[in-house]
Amino acid sequence: MNPRPADAPEPVLLVIADISGYTRYMTANAKTLAHSQTVITELMQAIVHQIELPLAVAKLEGDAIFLYCRKQASGLDWSLSRNVIGNRLLMFFELFGSKLRELSRSTTCNCQACTHIDTLRLKVIVHSGEALFHPVLNFVELAGVDVIIVHRLLKNSVNASQYLLLTEAARADLDFPASVRLAESAETYADIGRVNTLVYLPGGELAGGAPPVPATYGQRFGESWRLFRKLWFAPFTRRHGAFRNVISGSGAAGKLAFALLTALLTPFFLPVGAVFAAIHARKNPAAIQHTGPEHVHKADGSCCQKP
Repeated sequence: MNPRPADAPEPVLLVIADISGYTRYMTANAKTLAHSQTVITELMQAIVHQIELPLAVAKLEGDAIFLYCRKQASGLDWSLSRNVIGNRLLMFFELFGSKLRELSRSTTCNCQACTHIDTLRLKVIVHSGEALFHPVLNFVELAGVDVIIVHRLLKNSVNASQYLLLTEAARADLDFPASVRLAESAETYADIGRVNTLVYLPGGELAGGAPPVPATYGQRFGESWRLFRKLWFAPFTRRHGAFRNVISGSGAAGKLAFALLTALLTPFFLPVGAVFAAIHARKNPAAIQHTGPEHVHKADGSCCQKP
């Protein structure tokens, strides 16, 4: 068997985990953009920290994570990996929902970004094909038609805000639990044509994660205080150009003024923030119950909607 040329494409599984639902709530001022990036980063880190081989991160794309798996990697047994990856993709929804609850109950801020944390949703796009790996400076880029296809699939006709979308090629490469029901669909794109797909809408329990374990007062205070400090110092630690879908209405002067004001108020507001966090932590929210006749779950993954 002839060895594969170094510059030849190779079989890959391509995955994009995209956080959606924020754009329509943005007021595009400096504070909201800084806080929204902090929230998005927290959610993305919750997923990235759980990514293990054979999946690897190709790059972060604003509010999305681009992943890949080299199907012919040395030592990889695809017959075993297909089930591992299938379960891991479903786990993304549980991790996302768990982190979403933590952020929502911990924030003491009332800006547009922080008050709408619970409106965020996750969509996962999966395609199988070939990609060319080529170095660009200190990075390795993926290129090819299949890389274009998986990105095009982010714009689709699925009538839900939270879902797993697979191409037929990806479905043939992965195994899922018997409880996962995939609905057939299709998308059509200029210069690409028809792409047959399958869609899974995670239920409320999966989308929201496992029921939260009741936290102690110290744990709730720690979460609120940590998030308060992250949000307070966001103007100094976040770049406001990272979102693909949000155009800032704040110019450079407005962002600089906001950063300077934050610096001036820091000595006063950090003690105040600690008090806010302590008061907020005293509110011990009861664990959300996902069972019982008083609640129903939507197909898009949102939960606890009264009938």
